[in-house]
Amino acid sequence: MENKLNIRKDPPADDQRIFLDGRLDASCSGYLDDYLDGLVREGAHRLILNMSGVQYMSSAGIRTLVMQYKKIKLIGGLFLLEELSPGVSEVLEMVGMKEMFTIAEHETPVKLKKESNSLEIARYRFENEPLSNEPMTMVLTGNPDLSVNSSYTADQSHTIKFKIKQYGLGIGAIGNGFEDCRSRYGEFLAFGEALVYKPSDGSKIPDYMLKTGRLEPEINALYSLQAEGNFSNRITFEPLQINSSISLTDLVSGFTKATGLGQFVFLVIAECDGLVGASLNTPPVNGKPLFEFPDIRENIHFTTELAYPKMLTVSLGFYSADPSEQVRKFLRPQKPGSSAFIHTHTSVFPFQSLPKNEKSAGKLISHLFDGGQIMDVLHLINDSRELAGIGESAFKQGVAWIGKLVNA
Repeated sequence: MENKLNIRKDPPADDQRIFLDGRLDASCSGYLDDYLDGLVREGAHRLILNMSGVQYMSSAGIRTLVMQYKKIKLIGGLFLLEELSPGVSEVLEMVGMKEMFTIAEHETPVKLKKESNSLEIARYRFENEPLSNEPMTMVLTGNPDLSVNSSYTADQSHTIKFKIKQYGLGIGAIGNGFEDCRSRYGEFLAFGEALVYKPSDGSKIPDYMLKTGRLEPEINALYSLQAEGNFSNRITFEPLQINSSISLTDLVSGFTKATGLGQFVFLVIAECDGLVGASLNTPPVNGKPLFEFPDIRENIHFTTELAYPKMLTVSLGFYSADPSEQVRKFLRPQKPGSSAFIHTHTSVFPFQSLPKNEKSAGKLISHLFDGGQIMDVLHLINDSRELAGIGESAFKQGVAWIGKLVNA
């Protein structure tokens, strides 16, 4: 008997059927695991494995099936085995799992009529679901210009607590006041009851706080952009062609066209195709210019290639097509010569499938932070240098919450 496992699948459908042929043992179970993970990444959440061609299955194979069953159930999908070969049937009977894998609610998913608007841009489909007519309040704290010459002192630091429906980004640190934080100030994001920042003290390990009991996320900020209130729109975006990705500029353009808004905050959970960004290696408090050559190489970390492909990202950004002078100080041109301005921070997590039908941003973010593994925090940039530039961040697919912004 040849020691290999062949896998083929039917064309994509509501129920994705996969046919296995060969041995499902320790040498082949990893291959199956990666294959099924890839299908889920592509959006298949209802998997049916035809086992008629599996001649042998070991405990390693059973473990792979169990782990996939749990992951699919967690996101509200279906994982089912059909046409069991005699060997597979016997093994599953012996371990008491045959019913678990073969008896399931196998109804065809009900396709509900969506109260949404569909838009196609840059080979992507945007589905817009209106949520609220209320605007969100934008609050600007501190002076971002002081970062250029590292001119922040204790007088410029502000303690900010974040509660549900409060979002923000900027430069800050978790700690007890300016003196405690002065060696660690770095990029931060706040998503309501979760907050994360990247220390600039050389540790390179993001730290975070979650709402727990009476403990509320709190940041000592040098400057920040904040938004408070209810999101007005929820937008899902997905490619019209396999293996496509969409740039941050085109993604925000899709948000603009889908909502008709010219100034908004966006919270995006998405699989990325590569990030282009920067983060502080030196806190902006020592009086030395951050951006002068050659010290900039030591002061700021830049991605030298597209970073973290296939990882999961949670991004928060502020966008304005024509910002006021006050707002403009906190934003950056979307690209050279552009009248549109943007400021986006992102946090990076290992990829995992999320509950497909969960519409609450807070619950999805809590699910990610509960895992406790945050790989990085970056300020996203557009590297438009001639020849050496690597462009901007790109994303595969995801979901976004958009809030119309008005000044406090």
